[in-house]
Amino acid sequence: MRTNVVRLDVTLLRYAIREIVDVMQKLSEIDSEYRFVRENIGDPIAKNWPVADFVKEILIEEIKRKDNLIFGYSHSRGNPAVRKWIVEYAKRFSPNCVLDYESVLLTNGLGSAIAILYHMLPRGARILQPAPCYPTHASFESFAAGEEPLLYHLDPSNGWQPDVEEIQSQIKKHPGIAGILIINPNNPTGAVSSGELLENIVRIAEENRIMVISDEIYFRMIYNGRTHVHLSEIAAGRIPLIVLKGLSKDVPWPGSRCGWIEFHNTNVDDGYRGYCEAVKKRIMLEVCSTTMPQTVIPKIYDHPEYEEWLQHNNKALEQNGNQIAEILSNAPGLKVIPADGAFYMMPLFEKDALNNTQTLPIRSDRARTFIESELARAGTHADKRFTYYLLASTGICVVPASGFYCPIPGFRLTTLERNAELRNATYRRLSSAISEYLNS
Repeated sequence: MRTNVVRLDVTLLRYAIREIVDVMQKLSEIDSEYRFVRENIGDPIAKNWPVADFVKEILIEEIKRKDNLIFGYSHSRGNPAVRKWIVEYAKRFSPNCVLDYESVLLTNGLGSAIAILYHMLPRGARILQPAPCYPTHASFESFAAGEEPLLYHLDPSNGWQPDVEEIQSQIKKHPGIAGILIINPNNPTGAVSSGELLENIVRIAEENRIMVISDEIYFRMIYNGRTHVHLSEIAAGRIPLIVLKGLSKDVPWPGSRCGWIEFHNTNVDDGYRGYCEAVKKRIMLEVCSTTMPQTVIPKIYDHPEYEEWLQHNNKALEQNGNQIAEILSNAPGLKVIPADGAFYMMPLFEKDALNNTQTLPIRSDRARTFIESELARAGTHADKRFTYYLLASTGICVVPASGFYCPIPGFRLTTLERNAELRNATYRRLSSAISEYLNS
């Protein structure tokens, strides 16, 4: 083309969770006998988690309405009645939170919300990211900035909690930092933030006049005796606070593509309020988010059966996660930190456990050649090498920890397999493969 249409920094867009699916697809084309166990993507539906009957009944009732409103456009920023309900719902957990329905924006999933939030920041304004981090956040933030993400590290030896002093140091070192991202409960680790940590982060934000973005898509999915502390209560009236929530995981309905942004405390800073208004303008360009999912949000979460359903769901997640952690704890060279929330876990390899000569047997010569060619690229991380050999050898698909900006080699898995026999067999096979790989 006469004008270049390719951005050189497109390499900053990375999403290892789905990238490994392309490898899976290629392997299946090479050898049709492959049978994959997909432990890479957090889709409860794909793992046969049930959708409650009352949710289906609500949807049927909406579909049968004679006014057909759910088939049309909604308000550009979301149904006003639903946004008012979201404010009321937030105040159930955080009575002192400062939130107006005009500062609640419905989006096409949180992926859209995340992209818009980062793209509406001016060049030079950075959001400090946790490491490990959900790659949609870190990739969109770095792509919008045109630079690698700025990170603060979560400590696996301390339940994946960060070092507050490192956060302070990063803010001092990088004056362009305009905010701190928290993912609580965390994807990819399953960690739950303590109230003390959240208070410390609010204090840092207060002292440095920056905002906090709190991704709380999994906030209802807590177990192992932990509780979710709502940042909106701690931060009430103190700092610019953006809270992200959605419908996808705890109904579950990931295909709804329905999330929302809450701009709390818009009265505390003029620049933050201007940013909120800019995001509103950007969202209006998409006309509206999906109408039916947002319409039924209050009916689902206020349904008299929902809380009992949620408790049952969380108990099953707790049992799954703890069983997987117990099995993998027997694997040599592996450190396993059990999850306390969401449905992810990130086991880590011990120092120097991995090298660039280890392999697993692959029955097809063509598949082996393909895997070796994929891994021959410069800069391939050692944990990516392991996950590719694991996939080609056993069909088990997990995601390398390096794909989440984690500096320690490991892998992320989901804890969603409901078939206990298959779950236990899969993770015993994974444990065995780790031993075989490390000893190869």
